[in-house]
Amino acid sequence: MIDSEGAGHIRIIRRINLKTLIEIFKDLYLELKKNPDRKPHITIYVSNSIYEEMSDNMKHFHDFVVSCMDGTFDLIVTT
Repeated sequence: MIDSEGAGHIRIIRRINLKTLIEIFKDLYLELKKNPDRKPHITIYVSNSIYEEMSDNMKHFHDFVVSCMDGTFDLIVTT
């Protein structure tokens, strides 16, 4: 979802594999890059229980995108 401010949001409500997460992220990132005046801002929301199951993949994925892509990427673990 892209909100009225032009920020992208991904809410993970069930366990998914890393490939699926990357595909969703890529599609959203490319959509946000269409506006050359802004850098992409993406927030990923994940529940604590899912985060614990996916923690290694999720942490590495988040570290990767923060280190090598332009824009802002937030990972929010919800209760």
